[in-house]
Amino acid sequence: MKSPLKRFQFTYHQHQVMCELYPPHPLTKKPKISLSLTPELVLKIKAPKRTTHQQIIAILEKHGDWILQQINKQHAKQEQSHHLQFIQSEKHLFLGQYYALDIIENSALKPNIQVVDQSLKITIRQNTPQKIAYLLNSWYRFQAIDLFSKRLLLIKPSISWINWEKHPPLLRIKKMTSRWGSYIHHTPRVITLNQHLIKAPLNCIDYVIIHELCHEVQPNHSKKFYSLVSQIMPDWKIWQSQLQQKSALLLYNTIPKEQN
Repeated sequence: MKSPLKRFQFTYHQHQVMCELYPPHPLTKKPKISLSLTPELVLKIKAPKRTTHQQIIAILEKHGDWILQQINKQHAKQEQSHHLQFIQSEKHLFLGQYYALDIIENSALKPNIQVVDQSLKITIRQNTPQKIAYLLNSWYRFQAIDLFSKRLLLIKPSISWINWEKHPPLLRIKKMTSRWGSYIHHTPRVITLNQHLIKAPLNCIDYVIIHELCHEVQPNHSKKFYSLVSQIMPDWKIWQSQLQQKSALLLYNTIPKEQN
């Protein structure tokens, strides 16, 4: 493979992607921009000679979700050894820390999860991987709704460009595989946060909230946008990097099929 014409980083929904630009194959009659991801998570871009950098960025923005899906698929392959089984003593993430499952089967007690020291104490009526997974997912969702609401209230005074009395953004929690959050900046305003963020460190959660709220005044990921993010959270790059590095562990916890 020839050396790339150019290397640069592309950022999409808090994810930084290393890109390499190559010319199209010389025998291609009508060359178009093509994208492919290497096992090393480098995005290879083949583009006609006269294609501008702005045109390339526009194509990457258009296909941003697809790019992140390919990256997550690669991460999933690399992290197959971490496939969760939802069994006794298995370690699961919560707010950036690992907790071992401590499963207590008791048909007389109501299903429940409690954080006890470095473990998640799970009381369940029938101990199967699927039932543990569903209970854990429900617990994660409850924790996400509670914590994300509190973090939004704490961050609120720093976000002066939103009229919190007249147009406060609604908070939605959703499980997603290709982004950490999204923001709708027209009425009604909505900030959507990925439920899986509850597994990430608190600063990562704050970063995503700040990132999305900055889209109220800067819809695109321009220099002005990141300058605004830096005003609120100067060390945001650290937490963005942590999210990238741990995306496979945070996003993928497949619920096993029930055994007959």
